[in-house]
Amino acid sequence: MKHGACGLDFGTSNSTLGIMKDGKPSLVSLEDDQPTLPSAIFYNYDDEKTYFGRDALAEYIGGAEGRLMRSLKSVLGTTLMNETTQLKKRRIAFPDIIREFVAHLKKTAEAKAGTPLTHVVVGRPAHFVDDDPEADAQAQSQLEEIIRKTGFTDIEFQFEPIAAAFEYEMTAEPRNELALIVDIGGGTADFSIIRTGSGRANHPDRSDDILATYGVHVGGTDIDRILALDKIMPLLGYLTRLKGKQRLPVPSWIYSDLATWHRINLLYSHTLRTQVAQMILEAEKPDLLKRLANVLQHKKGHYLLGCAEAMKVALSDHETTTMDLDIGADGFPIEIARIDFATMLTPWLDAISSAMTKTLALGGVEAEDIHAVFLTGGTSLSLPVRQRVQQMFAGARMVTGDSLGSVGLGLTLAAARRFQ
Repeated sequence: MKHGACGLDFGTSNSTLGIMKDGKPSLVSLEDDQPTLPSAIFYNYDDEKTYFGRDALAEYIGGAEGRLMRSLKSVLGTTLMNETTQLKKRRIAFPDIIREFVAHLKKTAEAKAGTPLTHVVVGRPAHFVDDDPEADAQAQSQLEEIIRKTGFTDIEFQFEPIAAAFEYEMTAEPRNELALIVDIGGGTADFSIIRTGSGRANHPDRSDDILATYGVHVGGTDIDRILALDKIMPLLGYLTRLKGKQRLPVPSWIYSDLATWHRINLLYSHTLRTQVAQMILEAEKPDLLKRLANVLQHKKGHYLLGCAEAMKVALSDHETTTMDLDIGADGFPIEIARIDFATMLTPWLDAISSAMTKTLALGGVEAEDIHAVFLTGGTSLSLPVRQRVQQMFAGARMVTGDSLGSVGLGLTLAAARRFQ
């Protein structure tokens, strides 16, 4: 492997960077000896410093005045890439925010590795943008330009589920078999079917072994959104109406944006706060709209969506979960049972099932032909996800990888092979 080569997994929720160490791929500790760094930036208005990862989330949760940015990968290929966001007295473009985050990853990794990093294989989902090849190509081009500006000179891309397959092969049985890679992260669900065994892992060209790659732009952040809209946003007036003959509904787009990680900051404007203040006077349930005004005034959008995320995680281990929301003078407890959660996710799970069926069709194989299913990505830990996959592939072995690190390790292997 060429000196200074690495694998970079810039994820919607978490990011990793790997290098080869003693002939094996290894993820660099990016924060507090952790190999993963939450894909978050916090611009602190008080000390005028920029915080990343867990530090960023801690600053925000601790009540520091500033701006939190999350799920930045979701902006690639969208019109938001052409916009700017307000940071106190200055405005900053979304490409520059992503560049700051990637530059921090690179600088941290170089310090830990003790060498400059110039060559990189970057992970990408099967589709940055669904059903729009032009926007998808633009998203990769945007990310490549951003990464190049951080100092990388040689940049190549690899599909994330293929990278996960490379990591799976490190510990897979040596026998010949067909494996389905299921990589469900924060923003995308990606799938690939690959032939493994018989020393294939060391072949320089694996194109004949990759039978299909497919993906959809759904992931864990969509589950956060579903939970927030169903359990939290009604407490703020979602689906209520205004007074008057027409009884118009309170605009639903406010709540939709409030439940979408990368759009929350767009709501913190004087114009919207003024509109909400007027709606309070016209609302059939003004107390609920007052809670919405409180959330906007105190910029608690990320806090609320974080509560939804925490409930999602808790339901993987518990039959029910309860959380008190701090959205007013008093706490508001909300409770959800695992069985209701699974029902709530039915349309989302159906989209995952449909994508897996499409992957099988592209590969020209049946579900019964799959010998092993390799589950990776943080959202693959969700019990409803695992149950749905097991239903579709009842005869296959369920194999669990490093849920947050498999793609990064596979990208590092890819870098070792490409930059020899």
